[in-house]
Amino acid sequence: MRKIHRWLVLFVLLLAMAVTAENVLFVPDPGPSGVWSVSLRTPGRKAAANIPVPIERIAGKRILLTAEIEQEDVSKKPNHWNGVKLMLVIGFADGKTGYLQAENSAGSLPWTPHAVAVTVPADIRSAQIDLALEEVSGTVRFRNVRIVEDIPANYRGYRLTGATDRENGEYRAGETMGFTFSLSRDGRPAAGFLRLACAGDDGKSEVLYKQADADGTVRVERSLDRPGFVMVKASLLTPYGLPAQSGGRNIQYGLGGGVEPEALKQGTPDPADFDVYWKKQLEALAAVPPKLLEKKLVKESNQCFVYDVKISCVGKRPVSGYLSIPKGAGPKSLPLRVWYEGYGVSSAPIRENPAEITFSVNAHGIENGRELAYYKELEQGELHNYGLRAAGNQKPESSYFNNMILRDLRALEFARSLPEWDGSTLYLAGGSQGAFQVVAVAALSDGVTGCFIRVPWFCDLGGIALGRVESTFRPQPAPGLAYFDTVNFAKRVRAPVEIEAGLTDWVCPPSGVWVLYNNLNCPAKLTMFQGLDHGGYPAYDQRTTPKTVYRK
Repeated sequence: MRKIHRWLVLFVLLLAMAVTAENVLFVPDPGPSGVWSVSLRTPGRKAAANIPVPIERIAGKRILLTAEIEQEDVSKKPNHWNGVKLMLVIGFADGKTGYLQAENSAGSLPWTPHAVAVTVPADIRSAQIDLALEEVSGTVRFRNVRIVEDIPANYRGYRLTGATDRENGEYRAGETMGFTFSLSRDGRPAAGFLRLACAGDDGKSEVLYKQADADGTVRVERSLDRPGFVMVKASLLTPYGLPAQSGGRNIQYGLGGGVEPEALKQGTPDPADFDVYWKKQLEALAAVPPKLLEKKLVKESNQCFVYDVKISCVGKRPVSGYLSIPKGAGPKSLPLRVWYEGYGVSSAPIRENPAEITFSVNAHGIENGRELAYYKELEQGELHNYGLRAAGNQKPESSYFNNMILRDLRALEFARSLPEWDGSTLYLAGGSQGAFQVVAVAALSDGVTGCFIRVPWFCDLGGIALGRVESTFRPQPAPGLAYFDTVNFAKRVRAPVEIEAGLTDWVCPPSGVWVLYNNLNCPAKLTMFQGLDHGGYPAYDQRTTPKTVYRK
């Protein structure tokens, strides 16, 4: 209790410092108690308050909806948008509604600052604060609810780093794992408040709030009683409870530890007709003759000619991508490298290498090199959350990823027809969604020399049924997805594979990566980096971070 008390006192002092400088735009009246409260014995929805906000006070401004929240025994939320709701509901001029809510967690917490930052359009039609529980049980209380102008604080010079008490992050079942985080400012230890998100492959997860004292350190201990991993991510918080940023990136650091990962097996088996299904898809692809629809020179450098190409394929769109051929390349003179891209809606990138043919394949077969508005319109419209909705993945034939893979295969087929290719050396490369595509193409193709993949996505989708850490970015569960699980393709890869992945990647958790590695029946090299999340953040340096290499 003494530690919690110190934590609260110092957090309140920090909050008081922030409040003295804040521009308050709206403060609702909670009544004599000063608190809004709501309880549910069983999961459901119940509001503590729905508070209209005068739109003239917030329109056209960058704001924070902030409050202190105390909660008891709040159950696990079924979806990321459920749980404890500190939310601003905005009615936009086009008739649509926006629901902007603060991050929340299950379990019990003492009074803790929470907030959500919102850029409010000038022409909004309505605004309301919702304080509620949604699809969970438990008790929650809200106080000091207000809307303030968001004035970014300066956290330049702050850095978080971390280390496990074993550099390789390997532990035995039941053994204590020690994770120590260090906060500094301009190279010197600094005090601050950290949010620590903890999750393990035993189904246990918890969010902790801890104070880094003058020595700048916070230690967390965890254990795991089965094969798998534990991850802990520390984030520096502002006085409002929001992630502090430096250079537009959260000041955070992640650590992970594993128990017998070589024993991990996939959560659900392959579909019985997996090979039959893909045989039929390959036949459907072969029924559409490959035809070069467009080959347009878009760049000539000192080293290469770069072409925007399109090739006929099954489905609505062709294959599209950038083909880079070194100058002076003779017939059968060069190796070939095909790149596949990560999740998102954009042009394929241009890659040039004077020593090889490079083909960067667009994941969607859309136009390359267009204006940003073109991609934004697709991202917000036709390709919004592509492949993620359960409705589209009930059957593999209807999944967005089906035609993506067929375009990937046709891209490879085209690249192998190039007269400059040496006819034998063929590499596939990609990261995240691109890594998923690489493994699928390698499984369904012959003659691949080698694969390089980084932070592979879509691995062991059925692992959540065993309590393993669930990816923070994955499709809603659906029967058709098993035909695209990267670990199922991995069993069928014959070319050597090199993998780079993180021990604290919340998008591509390490247990799924290890199932992929364990399923490979070919020469393979796996490098696991401590501190590597799916994206970069201040203080992470892959050149110096501890790493462990595994081979088979």
